[in-house]
Amino acid sequence: MELYREDESVVRRYAEHLDGIDPDVLGRLSLREGARIVRLPSYRQVGIDVLDLSTLSTTGTFKDWVACVTVARAVQDGHTVAAAQSSGNTANALATYTSRAGIRLVAMHPPASRRRILPRLARHPRVTFVEVHAPEHQIKEILRAATHATSTPALPRLRDQFEGNKLRAHFLRDAERAVGHGWDWHVQSLSSAYGPLGFYQGLAEARPAGQAVPRFLGVQQEAVAPYVHALTGAVTDPEAEMLEPTLFRKVLTPELIAQVRDICRQSDGTVRCLPNRSYLSWEPRAIDLLSGVGIEVTRTPEGRPVERAGLYSLAGTLQAIDDGTIPPGDRALAVYTGGSGPSTEQYVPQHVVTQEGATDLLQELLTLGSSI
Repeated sequence: MELYREDESVVRRYAEHLDGIDPDVLGRLSLREGARIVRLPSYRQVGIDVLDLSTLSTTGTFKDWVACVTVARAVQDGHTVAAAQSSGNTANALATYTSRAGIRLVAMHPPASRRRILPRLARHPRVTFVEVHAPEHQIKEILRAATHATSTPALPRLRDQFEGNKLRAHFLRDAERAVGHGWDWHVQSLSSAYGPLGFYQGLAEARPAGQAVPRFLGVQQEAVAPYVHALTGAVTDPEAEMLEPTLFRKVLTPELIAQVRDICRQSDGTVRCLPNRSYLSWEPRAIDLLSGVGIEVTRTPEGRPVERAGLYSLAGTLQAIDDGTIPPGDRALAVYTGGSGPSTEQYVPQHVVTQEGATDLLQELLTLGSSI
């Protein structure tokens, strides 16, 4: 059952809450950055709703909100070329909005994200995707070196990660008023954690001082659980298979760890690892529950979900109910960040490089872009 929705653009609707963004520029760039809340059947006397940030968004993920905001600021700053590194979803979203804005984008992605890149965006004359065979932290170093050498902005900037994601708090404030209740838990899978960090920053704006906030439950996959290691000391299997490439960030800054620790402390929340065995046991049920409320998970030709980040949120919610972390009588909001985007033909990268050749290629492409 659908409880609440913004069909067109959450970003445009709440533009007044964005710091330093011209609403007219935002309005020209905005596409469909929608969201909705759907109700699932209760489980063990716990109410479960899903914040669907996928099916009403242009590229099928919550990254559209951030991309719309960050590209609007890039337009205001007069940029005509930009660079990015991504596990796939951010690259698709930035390519969608930079091409609309007339900005040339060069975006790097790891090999595991090849299946997530949208071929129609790769064919756009203002977009160049580069597949880099290197670990995530090294790709970040390559980006820093190339953008510094060419005086090119790296998108999205941290400020706009938080600005775009804080709008969730304003959307949920209005949703609470419409449906007549709030949520005891806010559950989301974690990579960098910019989504929940922005959301909890937004709560400070959207709620009266002193009002209780939902408890945060961050869910990480077994193969990549740096927040769990840093905040709880739990040890995971170092040989575990990575099931979801978008949840890829293994190296965290002290600032990010401190910020996630703060939202756990302020909300009386926690972060948890969902072992592969547990996740895979929950996945079919999670897919069936979502299908029952009109959220169809996009599949690969082999039948595997194209993206599992949103499924991790729901599976993590069900597991937390099972083990008593979320007690009977509570209501949880599982955030479905992506996974119901368009199904397309296979993307074949035009540029594939190793770590050694990536910096020179990126600088060359950025320099060429600035001259077009």
